[in-house]
Order: sequence, then structure tokens, then C-alpha cells
Amino acid sequence: MADASFMGKVLGAASQGAVGAFVGATLSAVTEPVVNKVLVERKAVSVALSEHTLAKIQAFIKTTMATNMLKFPFFEVVNMIMNTFTLPPSVRGTVTGMVFTSVTLPVTNYRFRMSMNLPIGGLAGLYQAFGATVARDIVYGVARNNMTGWLMARNPKAMQTASGRFKTMFMTVLFSCVVSAPGNELRGFILQPKGREKPFLEFFDPVKTIRSTTIGGLIMSISLATGVMCTPFVEQFVQKFKAHAATDPLGALLLFIVLADKLTQSARMARMEKALEDKKA
Repeated sequence: MADASFMGKVLGAASQGAVGAFVGATLSAVTEPVVNKVLVERKAVSVALSEHTLAKIQAFIKTTMATNMLKFPFFEVVNMIMNTFTLPPSVRGTVTGMVFTSVTLPVTNYRFRMSMNLPIGGLAGLYQAFGATVARDIVYGVARNNMTGWLMARNPKAMQTASGRFKTMFMTVLFSCVVSAPGNELRGFILQPKGREKPFLEFFDPVKTIRSTTIGGLIMSISLATGVMCTPFVEQFVQKFKAHAATDPLGALLLFIVLADKLTQSARMARMEKALEDKKA
């Protein structure tokens, strides 16, 4: 029973992250290249928007969807597992941030370089700004655990309704993004394209910092708040599927095989499309 309960929590955290990943990927495909140009190249929003096109959004959404589906569920599961231990929020947040960044930084930097149309740069490029990113994610993890504790102490029943879950997660994530913003700014400073770097004092502009933090924080907040609001419905569906599988295991197995085949075909088509695009280039 304990194992089943633990796996249920893992599934819930993963589904929360998956829903958030889908929402976030859709929003990020539109806004992230703009945010990155404001954050790293320090361009005005109007200039960054003028350089963004529908074709670029359609191409980038493939990257945001794939990377989000890896990162969001992974963070939520790691955070959930750490919250099962009776440790101070600062310790849980530190471990979560370190584990998350160490595993997913190559994905994060790959996505960043794709959004900026920059070369990947090999292993060094995939692990660029490791220290700044770890520091940012540790601060984010600690802030998130503390904020969750404060909100739950204030209203222990907040997570019992859909609107309560949305508001709690939205405030928690937005607060955490704001608190960890200096680390994100430092990461942006380190990631400046070679030959186009701005001096330290010129790069750190309070107005541009507020602008990029606000946009990025709202995307994360809306995404994860939507995810936590929808999680109970996903869990209900899984419970119904498990009950159906118990009475009709052959049907459940056939359904699983069909879904796996669809996913495999989709991945195969994506690889073929990329190969054709590379040949044209």
C-alpha cells in the first residue's frame, strides 16, 4: 500500500509537470525567443518582437515541447520526492536545484541556443553557465519550498479546490522566479554571444531585468498553476484506466501497443523531417 501511495504521488507530480510543460511550451514558443533577446542581447521588446515571425514560432515549438516534457515532470518528481523527507526547506530546495540542473542543463542550453539561432558548441556549450544556473535553481527550489510552507500554514485547505491549487501554485512559482531572478540575470550575462558581449555595468539594467523577469515568471506561473489544477483529473483518468485494465487486461495491452506505435511513428517522422531540412540547408 505504501509503494502504491508513493507511485501515485510520483504519477501525480509527473502529470502536473506534463500539463504545465504543454502549456509552458505553447507560451514559450511565442515569448521565449523575445525574452532571450531582451535578457541576453539586451534588445528593446519592440526590436525583439520585430525579429520574431510565425515561421520561427512554428519551428521553435517542437523544441519547447520536447524539452519541457523532459524538464517539467522531472523537476516536479524530484521536488515531490524531496518533500517526503523531514528536512528543512532550504536543504530540500538545495538538493532539488542541484539534481535538476546537473541532469537537465544540456537540454536547457540546447533550447536556449536554438531560440537564439546559435551553434550548439559541443559539450562546452551544453554545460555553459553551469555555476550560475545551479545557483539560480537552488534559490528557486529553496524559495518555492518556503513559499509553499508559508501559504499552506496560512490556509491548510488551499489545495482542496481547483481555484485554490491554481492560486497557490501561481503565487509560489511567481515568488520563486522573482527571488531567483539575479541568478537568471547572471546566467544571461555569461551566455552572451562571443564578440557581442556587453560590459558588466552596461548589461545589468534594472528596467530590462524587471521586463525579462516578469515575462518569464508569468509563463512559469501560469504553466505550473494550470498543471497542478488539472492533476486530479489526470489521476482520476489513470485510476479508471487501471480499473478497466484489471477487468480487460488484453484490451489494455492492445491500447498501450497502439499508443506506443503512434509515439514511435511520430518520432520517426520528426527525424525524417529534420533530415530533409538539413539536406535543404
